[in-house]
Amino acid sequence: MSSYFLGIDVGSTSITSIIIDTKKRKVIESSTVNNLAEVTKLKDKKLGRSEWNMDKIFSGVVETIKTTIDKSKISPEAIGITGQQQGLQLFNKDNEGVGNFISWQDQRCKERFNSKTYIEIMAEMGGATISENQLPFFQNTGCPLVTGYTAPLLFWLKNNNELDEKLTACTAPEFIASKLTDTTPVTDPTDALSWGVFNLNKNDWNYDLIKSLNLKRSSFLEIKNSCSIIGKVTKFISEKTNLKEGTPVSIASGDHQCSFAGTVNNYYDTVAINVGTGGQTSVFHEKIIPRSWLELRPFIQKGYLLAGVGTVGGRSFRVLKNFVQRLIFDMTDINLESDLIYEKLINLANKSLENSSGLNVSALFTGSRENYKAKGKINKITQENFFIENITLALINSMAFELHKAYIESLKCGINKKNILVGSGNGLKKNILLQNALSSKFGLSINIGKNNEEAAIGAALCSGVAVNKYSDIFNASKSFVN
Repeated sequence: MSSYFLGIDVGSTSITSIIIDTKKRKVIESSTVNNLAEVTKLKDKKLGRSEWNMDKIFSGVVETIKTTIDKSKISPEAIGITGQQQGLQLFNKDNEGVGNFISWQDQRCKERFNSKTYIEIMAEMGGATISENQLPFFQNTGCPLVTGYTAPLLFWLKNNNELDEKLTACTAPEFIASKLTDTTPVTDPTDALSWGVFNLNKNDWNYDLIKSLNLKRSSFLEIKNSCSIIGKVTKFISEKTNLKEGTPVSIASGDHQCSFAGTVNNYYDTVAINVGTGGQTSVFHEKIIPRSWLELRPFIQKGYLLAGVGTVGGRSFRVLKNFVQRLIFDMTDINLESDLIYEKLINLANKSLENSSGLNVSALFTGSRENYKAKGKINKITQENFFIENITLALINSMAFELHKAYIESLKCGINKKNILVGSGNGLKKNILLQNALSSKFGLSINIGKNNEEAAIGAALCSGVAVNKYSDIFNASKSFVN
């Protein structure tokens, strides 16, 4: 067996394919394209909708695979897939996509119907636990009810007479895996958890809950084990990508879990911070434990990640970038590139490190798991400190505070103190001030992985496990991650 494996990450911002060399323990080739498949109408964007064309997403996947194969001249042993593990794509009995893909960023379930949001109605129908300021959750599901998760989106479609009940739901990576192999989409526990109606104790759908929500059992995918082979690359895909026909494809797994597997060498003594479009603080635990306002997500093959998710991330910094970008355009008709604005903001904030401005920012622009009603704030403004560099630095410090708070909460849940801090994701790798702020908060030096595209690495490692290159994902991470 060769040492080459292909990993695909179907992200919100970009789509990436990589080839890893398990002997050299590094990524040897990669290709990334921007995910330009969003088709949300302007009037729907104002309502918080987020819809995408799955055919365009798949075209992006095909393009990155072909580029990676053509550049490397390598035929991988197997292919692993990951990506945004929430959202909704409907498909028919012929495995053809029907309608747009609704992404995890979609806010339609916060809309009101007869004075209550769809999340609140769903919670009441299913007998969810409801605490003040926290999102409702169903028992044993490991996560709260969140707009953008798959089951709430199904519920919204059902209650707006937009759901053809002959169709089945899946997420983007699950659909992409089926397209590569011409098989019916399936899911694994790492993805199924983020639908919102997965029973952690039974490792299966909570069908009684699904019935109470007036959703049909047939709308939900078959659940299979992580790191299992779901099919092989078809002749059609081989001709489009130059992949070898018959190459095994492993089941899609969640990007959060794959990122952990592609970043962490020592699962038991590490707290992992990932900052991409979203952000997570994660620790591994072998058994189900009380989770407080955190999420308890099945890990690949066994164990769980106790994680603070969805509070802050790259999109938090993007709020400030968008403000600056629009202000400059409205004042000067100059549309500065986003990367330039990010770079300038960080450079300016770095200069303000020398002086404590006293200005304080809360980065909770979309609320948090602890308090979904929370809003972003700027406090302690004076005429001496109201400058963009101080706002930027305070925003970055707020992001570090929220990511660290999740770790502190995990300790309260019974997790042992960790001695290793690992960081990943472009939102962290490109922001030295955030790295420094996290090191200060945790009291640990932050280790930033040498390889980029950690989620795709994790997916590639999953495919290695699937074809018995590794005995399990634990061994795969230990063997590959430096």
